[in-house]
Amino acid sequence: MLENQPVATICRICKENCGILVSENGDSLKISGNPRHPISKGFLCFKGKNFGDVHHSPHRLRSPMLKNGSKWVNISYKEAINVLAEKFDRSKAKFGPESVAFYKGESLKHQEITHYMGHLASGFGSPNYISVGSLCHYAMVLGHSLTYGGMPKPDFERIKGVITWGANPVNSSPLLFSSLKRALSQGTKMVVVDPARTRTAELADIHLPIMPGSDGFLALALIKHAVEEERLDPPDELSVGWNTLSQMVRDLSYDHLLRNTGIDGGLFDKAVSLIFENRPGWVLTGLGLELQPVGVQAIRAVACLQSILDPLNRPFPVSAGLKSLPGFDGYPTMPRAIGAEQAPLYVQMKGEAQGMFVPRAILDNDPYPLRAMLVVGGNPLSTFPAYSKQYRAMQGLDFLAVHDLFMTQTAQLADLVLPASDHLDNLELHDYGQAGKPYLGLIKPAVSSPIGWPAWKLLFNLAGRLGLERFFPWWDNRDAIAYRLSDCTIKLEDLENSPAAVLAYQPGSVPTERWCTPGGKVHYRSEKMEAFGYPGLPDPKSLDLPFSTDSEFPLWLSTGDRILAYQHSQFRQIPTYRRQAPEPFVDVHPDAAAKLDIADGDPVFVITRYGRIEIRVSLSDQVRGDCIRITHGWEEANANTLTGLEHFDPISGFPWLRALPAKLEKKDG
Repeated sequence: MLENQPVATICRICKENCGILVSENGDSLKISGNPRHPISKGFLCFKGKNFGDVHHSPHRLRSPMLKNGSKWVNISYKEAINVLAEKFDRSKAKFGPESVAFYKGESLKHQEITHYMGHLASGFGSPNYISVGSLCHYAMVLGHSLTYGGMPKPDFERIKGVITWGANPVNSSPLLFSSLKRALSQGTKMVVVDPARTRTAELADIHLPIMPGSDGFLALALIKHAVEEERLDPPDELSVGWNTLSQMVRDLSYDHLLRNTGIDGGLFDKAVSLIFENRPGWVLTGLGLELQPVGVQAIRAVACLQSILDPLNRPFPVSAGLKSLPGFDGYPTMPRAIGAEQAPLYVQMKGEAQGMFVPRAILDNDPYPLRAMLVVGGNPLSTFPAYSKQYRAMQGLDFLAVHDLFMTQTAQLADLVLPASDHLDNLELHDYGQAGKPYLGLIKPAVSSPIGWPAWKLLFNLAGRLGLERFFPWWDNRDAIAYRLSDCTIKLEDLENSPAAVLAYQPGSVPTERWCTPGGKVHYRSEKMEAFGYPGLPDPKSLDLPFSTDSEFPLWLSTGDRILAYQHSQFRQIPTYRRQAPEPFVDVHPDAAAKLDIADGDPVFVITRYGRIEIRVSLSDQVRGDCIRITHGWEEANANTLTGLEHFDPISGFPWLRALPAKLEKKDG
């Protein structure tokens, strides 16, 4: 690579996958948006521009280390792979291959590694490949897919209205927000549904400050309006269960539905007028809906509404047609994955174990012993619920290995850590088809001095040491990429020569008159859900939380709110990012604080049925008076100390992280 010559590659910090140009001059890195990228078109957020500080951080892991007692000992990569393989083989011989789990988190954000890790787990004979999809995003995919086959995508050139529901794209999706903001400036109307007056809500025409956990009831109220006032009636040949759904909402009163949401009837009427006068409309659903025990059914209700607001927004899968990995048709016979009993529909549709039930397998041998785990680019000790139980589970493993950029909380408990390279050191494909865009991209090495191993190198070497060469017959990712592209018109050299690091492909014929479901219909009543024993309709009984606020826990707690400076639990150790948000805090409405004689900046205890943390108060009239809000990812104030695993969504297995009953106590002194 020529010094000062920009390398066109792709940012992998978040799901947006923006095009970037990387210039290296000694130890200095300049990262900017690539104007030739067909999707991001030169846009790049604060995190992407400053990722050079992450790459060159003195806190990066730089050598494999094996724990000897309480001390770490540097070892070679060859020794590390040997130790890892020996421990896995030992667990397999004693407890069966299902006793080994493979977990991929988000800090490395490599799309192809999802395929590689799942393939390695299955080739090894373990059904327990686990991803962060166990508690992030996939419940949303599930709810929409069960209704009409996939996630609807916005067409800002066509839609006239947007409902932003449980999402704050200002912080969580900067590229999407830039497109949304442009649409708003051109006359698109927006209603925001959120307990808090977020920065996105401040741009809305109407903000509905909904009671946490009541999203499904609001969606049913809007569907009731569509049925009774708009007289909307999808054709029978394009729908399943419409008559059943419409009769159900006719039998429900607005008073009952809105009382559950806490939304004023007059404000609801104004929102209804705006929404239905500005069709076609798009509903942007966020994590706020899925992180509760009734998440999938609430999302199903919103999805039913989406199909009414824009019957032409019909999501279909788009794919570059990459060749399947070798040996996929020769996997050993495997037992059921962890979580298959508790969330069978999730396990079947996602094709993974449900990670929320891993502690049961480790601590209680339920459904069988789980004794060893490889964590690639993840920090479940910080991001998974029930911190104390997760801690005991990680300690209870016979062997834990972590492959990451930094010494995370999870890595500190590991027996073996391996330094990972970041996306500036990597070579990997990325198919934008998952986001509905027919483009294939290439993440390319952009720095002259790599740090650590890319995940593919770890997995290829581990596969070879485990005797699984028929599943991974390569030692270099160039060969693997060439194999994956062998059935495509796009080749590796084409991508390497692309000034955008991205090329368009033909997605094949996409039918416009049908939906991507069995029979091509919208499933207002889901027969698939009924086959698994779940209610086929998002009826009120399936939308009630297990318990509500009371005199002991009078406040609604939301955990996991996003901070623009960070990506989930990442980057707290990087000064450039830390200066943007230096410490954790809890948002409290001034009226709620006054009742407890709490001032701005005071230390308090946030308490739930599961635990307590100490944290400072930030007074904010953005939150409802009966709500408090904290972010996650802080080691010194771990939000997941306040969460548990007992009450989960029976469809997705997702944990209860939003709309949790809680209380505040002022710290004495």
